[in-house]
Formats: sequence, C-alpha cells, structure tokens
Amino acid sequence: MIFNALKENLSDRTILPRRYGILPGRTFLFGAPKSGKTSLALQFALSYKKPMYLDLDDVRLDSTQLQTYLLKMFLEKKLDVLVLDNFKPTLTLPNLQNIILLGARENAPSDFTPKCIMPLCFEEFVSFSAKNFSLKNLFAFFLKDGNMPEMLETPHYKKEQRRREVLKLYFGADLEIFLFLLHFQAQAVSIHRIYTALKKQTKISKDRIYALLKKWEENGVLFFVPHSLEHTNEPMQKLAKKLYFADFSLSWVVKFENNIPAQFENMLFLELVKMRELGGGAISYEEGMLVYKDCAYLPIPFATRELCEKRLQKCTQNTAYIITLSFEDSGEFQHNARGRKEYIESTHKDSQKIDPQKTHADSQKISWRAINFIDFALGELAF
Repeated sequence: MIFNALKENLSDRTILPRRYGILPGRTFLFGAPKSGKTSLALQFALSYKKPMYLDLDDVRLDSTQLQTYLLKMFLEKKLDVLVLDNFKPTLTLPNLQNIILLGARENAPSDFTPKCIMPLCFEEFVSFSAKNFSLKNLFAFFLKDGNMPEMLETPHYKKEQRRREVLKLYFGADLEIFLFLLHFQAQAVSIHRIYTALKKQTKISKDRIYALLKKWEENGVLFFVPHSLEHTNEPMQKLAKKLYFADFSLSWVVKFENNIPAQFENMLFLELVKMRELGGGAISYEEGMLVYKDCAYLPIPFATRELCEKRLQKCTQNTAYIITLSFEDSGEFQHNARGRKEYIESTHKDSQKIDPQKTHADSQKISWRAINFIDFALGELAF
C-alpha cells in the first residue's frame, strides 16, 4: 500500500525557519544525520496545493507499486510537488517540475541541484530557544547539547540516549570507526595516520577507510580542512588536514570529560562555514588558527592579552579575530617577518614555492580584536 505520509510527518514535528531556502525546481538535500533536511523539505512542500511526501525507507511502502503509483498521480495531475526521503537511484522519477530528494550525496541525479544542509548555527539556536534564558545560559546549553535541531525539544535526560540512537542508525556497522575519529577532533591529521591508528584496534583495509572518509566528507558529516600553504599536487592521503565534525558536541559520546578547546575550535569552524555559505571562498588553517578571506580566526577560549600576542606571532594575515569565551580586547601587533618566514619554511620543509609577497617586509603589522563567541556568532565583527 502507498499513501501520502505528509500529514503523518507533520503531526509531531516542529518546523523551524532555517537559514536555508529552497527554490522551485529539482533539489537534492544532503547533510549530516538529523540536520533538519526533512523539515526544510516539508516546509517547502507546504507552500503548494497538492504536496506529497514519501519515505522510501518506510517498511509499509510497497516498492513494487511505487513506480506505477507516482506515474499515475503525475498523469492525473494530483501532485504539484513531490518529496522523497531516503532516495535510491533505482527509482525512475516522474517528469514533475518540483521534486525534492533527500539522501546520500552520491545518489543525487545529475539534473538535480545538490544542497548541503548543516545543523543549527548559534544564531539559529538562540532564535529557536526559550526567550527566558540569557545569552550566556543559551551558549552553555549549545556547548553541551550540540547543534542538532531536535535537541531543542528533547528532554535533558533523553538527549545522550537519542544522540547515540541517531549515530547507530546512520552509521550502522561503521559506528565504531566514526566514534574513533572523534578523538582527532580539531587536530591536524593525515588519513594515513588515522588508518595506522585505527588498524591497531580493528581489522580494516586502507581502501575501506579512505572510502568511508571520502563518503562522510562528501555528505557533510565531517570536514578535512587543508593548510593555507598546501600544494594541490601532493597526494591527498599524505597531507595533514584539520578534522572537524558537523555536530561539534559528539565528543561527549566517547569521553566523560569534554575537550573544550577542540570543541570550541570546531564551533568556530562551523560559524565560518555559515559565512562561506553566503560569501563563498575557502577555509584553511595555519598553526593555532583558521583562515578565511585573508582574515585569521584564532580560537582561544581562555584568553589573556599575553596569550593572544604569543599566538599572533605565527599569524600570516594582517587582520585577526581572536574568538574567546569572555575576554575582549583589541590592538595592533607587530613582529619580525623573518620569524614568520622561518615558520612558513618549517611548516613546509619540502616546499620550493614560498610566496615572496608574504616574506619581503622586515616586519608585519597585525590589527587584531578579541571578541567573545556569542558576539562573533551573532554578527558583531567590526573593529
């Protein structure tokens, strides 16, 4: 039996007004588990008169009749938008103008526009949370509970259980491998190093781990961020890249005590991803900082002015934002470019392509501002 599951999915679901929009046409939504893809698709479908939603993983769905049913509904003009969750490429789609597919990135048809849906940014989290909490309290909740939308409505005593259920459902037999990766959060690590460490604990081939990491990265589950001086002709598996996750709070699943600096850096990275969604460009890293559009972003949760200036000694950008938990300050920092050149050369000893424009001056002046994460995430960036 085949039936429209739209009303069923709306009965116990709160649809939040996300930062993403969907244009009319054919769109393929992908992203980390429970990042809000289905709610976004349903919100779009509700703007039409004859919407239909089907979850292709629904055990009640008769797959043998589905093809005929969709064609019949299309020819009889009984639907003007179709949403198919957990899409598989074995299904032939009707020639309908408005179709939203949800699934793994590798299953996206070539004539669909792919769109990655990320979990909540802090600004969204604040706007959807109860209004009787201060921003400091909301930040504490965000830090502990993470950015998965449904955590906003999950009772506190069920949150860890629910988080584990989601991970088990999504990763299945590969869950142990994914949980192992959480130990490398915000670290510069090569895929070869991950494989070498992992094979000491479980039997896995090199090809298998490379394929899994590529799949999870393509689907927005995790991110490997390159060094700003990386050479594109180097083999991917030999490069040390910073590892971040779509849900920055997952380290709670594998550790009794959280690694606040790593989690905080991951949070900063995700806020830069939000900025990249609007402004394009690439995010890279240097020692102790992330780089986006010629600005350095240094995550220093427990900052002091002395610590800020010490970390700025490795900065190769002229503008730097230091993201903290509470410390605020600003100024100009000047240091000898020779030390900067030595740092660049030591970072890439095999490099023959040091940019002379970055090392010609006798000194470098850096304008910097320390700003707390709350103000940064809510858009208070100006000097």
